[in-house]
Amino acid sequence: MRSPTHQGARNVFNVFGFPTTIRPGFGVFLAFLVFLYPFPLGLWMAGAVGIFTLLHELGHALAARMSGCTAYISLDFMVAYAAYEPHTPLTWTQKARISLAGPSLQIVSAVAVLLLNSTNPFSRSDIAISDATISIWWAGIALGALNLIPLLPLDGGAFVASVVEHFMPGKGNDLVLKLSAAVTALAFGLCIAVGFTELAPLFVFMLFMQYQTITAPQRQKKFLLNPALAPEGDPNFDAMVAAGLLLSADAHRALRFATESYRLCPADTNAFIAARCAMKLGDHALAVQWLHVAEQSQCDSGRFQRLMNHATDFGVLRGRADVSDQWFTNS
Repeated sequence: MRSPTHQGARNVFNVFGFPTTIRPGFGVFLAFLVFLYPFPLGLWMAGAVGIFTLLHELGHALAARMSGCTAYISLDFMVAYAAYEPHTPLTWTQKARISLAGPSLQIVSAVAVLLLNSTNPFSRSDIAISDATISIWWAGIALGALNLIPLLPLDGGAFVASVVEHFMPGKGNDLVLKLSAAVTALAFGLCIAVGFTELAPLFVFMLFMQYQTITAPQRQKKFLLNPALAPEGDPNFDAMVAAGLLLSADAHRALRFATESYRLCPADTNAFIAARCAMKLGDHALAVQWLHVAEQSQCDSGRFQRLMNHATDFGVLRGRADVSDQWFTNS
C-alpha cells in the first residue's frame, strides 16, 4: 500500500520566537474588511484588525510561555488562535491568566496608541476624529472587550471555565459550555426580537462553534458505530474518529479511514494517525512513509515535531536509514 504525497503550504513567520502561520483565509478576511467600509476607513480597519489580532494571540502565547508551555499562533478567516502545549500540568490560575492575557494585551496596546496620539480612548468625540482612531478603538478596545464576555468560545468564557473546572474537576468546562450555548441562543433571540441585528452574526458564529464542540463526542460515537463509516473532510474530527477506531483495536479499519481522510483533506493530522495505525499493524515501512507525508503536509511550523514528542509509538523506528534522527530529539 502506497501513501499519497502532498507538499504543505508554509506561510510561517517567527514572532517573538513563536511560529506564526498566516493562512490565505486571513488575507481574504482583511480584504473583505477593505471593501466592507468606505475608503480609506476600510484600509485602516483591515490594518488595525490584522495588527491587534496578532497582538491578541501574542498575549496568549507569551502567557503560555511564562507558564512553561510551547506555543504557536495561527491566523485564518475570522478565526485566530494561540495553541499551547504544557510540559507539566497547568494550574487553574495559569489557565486563567493565559485566557485573559490576549484581550488584555490587545486593549492595553490600543489604549497606549490612542494616548500617544493625544486621543482620549473614552471620549466619543476624540475617537471619531479620524479613520485611524476609529479603527484602532474598534479593533483594539471594542473587540478586546467583546472577547471578555464570559461565554465560550470567547476568552472570558475560557476564564470562567478554568475557574469552574477548579471547583468541579472534569465537569466545569462542559457545564460552562452548555450554559454559554443557552445564553448565546437567548441573546440571539432577543437581538432578533428587538430588531438589534448588529450582533446577530456574532451570536450565530458562537452558536455554531458551541454546537460543534458539544456534539463532537456524540458524532464520534455515532461514526464509530456506523458500518459505512466515511470521513467528513474535517481533519481534526476525522483524526479523532481514526484515533477512536485505533483505540477500539480495529487498526485495519482505522488505517483505511485515515488514508481516505487524507485523500479527502491532505492534512498532517490525518497522515500522522495513519502512521500510528501502520505501527499498530507492524508495518514499519508504511509508517515511515506516512510520517514523511505528515512532515511535508504540516502548515504550522514545528507541529510535526510536537506530535512526535507526544507519541510513544515510533521509538522502534529510531536508527532506520529512512528516518530522521531529529524526529526523536525531544522524545
